[in-house]
Amino acid sequence: MIRQTSLMVLAWCLVSAVAVQAQVPSASPAPDEQAQKKIPEYKLTIPIPREPSDAWKKFSELKIWDDGYSEMSYYDAECTIYGKPRKYTRVHLMNRQDMDPQLGIKAGPKSGQTVPAFKFVVAEEIPTENYNYRFLTSAFVERPSLEPLKMTISSHEWCGSTFKWFKWDRPTAFPSDNWSLDICWFSYFEGEGDGWWPWPRPNIDGYEFLPLYARAVVASGEKREMHLLRSMHHTHRPDPIPIDAVLKIDGKPRKVTVPMGSFEAQRVVVEWEGAETWFDVETAAPHRVLAFKADDVQGKLKFVERRAYWDRDWKSGFHKPNQAP
Repeated sequence: MIRQTSLMVLAWCLVSAVAVQAQVPSASPAPDEQAQKKIPEYKLTIPIPREPSDAWKKFSELKIWDDGYSEMSYYDAECTIYGKPRKYTRVHLMNRQDMDPQLGIKAGPKSGQTVPAFKFVVAEEIPTENYNYRFLTSAFVERPSLEPLKMTISSHEWCGSTFKWFKWDRPTAFPSDNWSLDICWFSYFEGEGDGWWPWPRPNIDGYEFLPLYARAVVASGEKREMHLLRSMHHTHRPDPIPIDAVLKIDGKPRKVTVPMGSFEAQRVVVEWEGAETWFDVETAAPHRVLAFKADDVQGKLKFVERRAYWDRDWKSGFHKPNQAP
């Protein structure tokens, strides 16, 4: 049923895109043959799927996640746009919620089956000479396994917008190799356009989940072996080819100083053929990400608060009203 619903949503997305832009090609029930030829062969050797251990669940089972608030982390961040480093404030939001697995949204009064989940949102507004670049990432993982459920990534700038949609379908029992991933994208760039790429493959992880996985690695002391997609932090269509990767602790605990203060941390690194990626994670619970380098973005933690950001009467300890970054 979940798989059927996923395909229906994808079909609706593509048909809607055709209705808005007459030049967009119609949807197909299978990958486009020309797109298929452009994607190179790949070889994955890491044996996946995996079954989450009790140690791996320690991070997601922390009592702090049940206080009804969201963890709001603000970073002094930098990324490169138009060949220049751009400084800005990057915001990470994380809170628990119950998810409707058929609709892929927050469960409501009329939802039937629900899945306990975490919502992880990254909000960015990056200034350039003539206009700002805006990125919004919404990622959902199952609690307590942290296995991916859904992810959307949108980018907006004055030339146009790009939208990337990822939907994971999996059986309810572990372990299993019957996982699948649907990727849908809408790009304004010539030669990219709109498309859909279904992956009937074993587990594939999104790069954008790594900040959560790094925290679980420190909490559990375990590594995470993955078939990992490249970063989607750009304005183009996604690269759908996963790469073998291992997320693990590198070295002994050490002192890390960031704008918010000094903390004992462990560095978590990604061993793979992709871009340099690491996270300095607080050794003490709740194992906050203190500093990171993730592809073209790097950041250092400067403030954390727990609040109901959806309540407009709840004042932030970081920014003044009507001045959110």
